[in-house]
Amino acid sequence: MTYELIFRVEAEKDLEDIQDYYNKILPAITDKFFMEFFETMKFVENSPQLFQVRYRGIRIAPLYRFPYGIHYKESGKKIIIYRVLHTKRYFK
Repeated sequence: MTYELIFRVEAEKDLEDIQDYYNKILPAITDKFFMEFFETMKFVENSPQLFQVRYRGIRIAPLYRFPYGIHYKESGKKIIIYRVLHTKRYFK
C-alpha cells in the first residue's frame, strides 16, 4: 500500500532544529542523521504497524544510531508525522 506522508509543522521545526544543532558540530553528522532518518522513514512507509503504539494512538520509530524517535500515526492511507524528538525529551 502506498501512503501519503504528512509532516506536521512541529515535525518540520524539529527537523530544522536538529539540522541546525548538528551543523554547528559538523555538517557531515547532519548528512548521516538525515540518511538514517530517511532509512527509518522507509520502514515506517512499508510497515507502519511495525512499531508499537506508545500513547494516544501514536507510534514511535526509533533511529538506530541517533537518539531520536519519529512520532507518527497511521490514518487510512496517510501517515502523519507529529514530531521527531530526542529520546530524553518530553512533550505534551
